[in-house]
Amino acid sequence: MKKISLLFIYLLLHLSTSAQQDFNDSIAVSRNHITQKAMITLGSWAAANIVSGFIIAGQTQGEAKYAWQMNAYWNLVNGGLAVMGYIGARKAMARKYGLAENEAAQRSIERLYAFNFGLDLAYIATGFFLREKGMNSTNQKSRDQLMGYGTSIAVQGGFLLLMDGIVLSLHHKNSVRLNKKLKNLELGAGPNGLGLSYRF
Repeated sequence: MKKISLLFIYLLLHLSTSAQQDFNDSIAVSRNHITQKAMITLGSWAAANIVSGFIIAGQTQGEAKYAWQMNAYWNLVNGGLAVMGYIGARKAMARKYGLAENEAAQRSIERLYAFNFGLDLAYIATGFFLREKGMNSTNQKSRDQLMGYGTSIAVQGGFLLLMDGIVLSLHHKNSVRLNKKLKNLELGAGPNGLGLSYRF
């Protein structure tokens, strides 16, 4: 009878630990899938802008030339960031996370995208500032450059704002799932000392 009881307790603990790890893995997998898809989107946007930017910049003059030129230059950076981000998310897929690690990783990724969101607003504001400055310039070349670059930076900032906003909301949904799980954990004192229990 004692052996059966011990076996039953072992099975319960094993199933509980296994379910816990499955949940942790599902949160991490979801987080990394979101990041991978975001990097594919950013990389595709970058590739389209680099190709079209260099081609159209060579066929146009004035403000349009500088706008397309900046689209290409700006997205060389975006492309590099997309590749690094995608590789990082792929590597993270193989890692196993505990609840505390998952919570830290979720907080970190949300902070990153919230910061990016603020940066995107700054890009848009900078674009409009450059356009305003260009309108007041008496030198035609300077006017074309400032207005072209301003248009490009505002458009690029607008795209990034939309993308980062969507990605941030998806990561936040993942955090809500994790927080619900954490709320069900209780630290309590028992006959054998402190223990962690889970409410179903």
